[in-house]
Amino acid sequence: MKGMKTMINMNEVIANVVLTKVCSIKADKDSDETKQISLKVKFDGAKLSSVFDKAVSGAVIQWQNGVGRKNFDTYKNNQTVEIQFTAPASRTAIDPETAMVAKLMTMTAEEQTKYLKGLAAKATK
Repeated sequence: MKGMKTMINMNEVIANVVLTKVCSIKADKDSDETKQISLKVKFDGAKLSSVFDKAVSGAVIQWQNGVGRKNFDTYKNNQTVEIQFTAPASRTAIDPETAMVAKLMTMTAEEQTKYLKGLAAKATK
């Protein structure tokens, strides 16, 4: 029913829930070898409150550093502010170095040199 709010017991313990997420890893930060791994995250035994706390922590920090700070003087101490949770855009994790190598491979040697000099100039500003 539209407009009706559902009450959820946040102390409920989760059972038989597994979510899969693909990530990439390296042996260390200087490694050239990257592997993609599918992680199966088991939530068995966790409380709903723990999962929701983790899910909204990014939204809270974003609000605090953005709208909250910008409009600080308009808020009263202990005021309740309602915000809409939005799921982050789903994107595949790509190692920045791998992405850069792939980009450079599409260029001629001259284009690579020009591009890399441009990046170096930006980095020294």
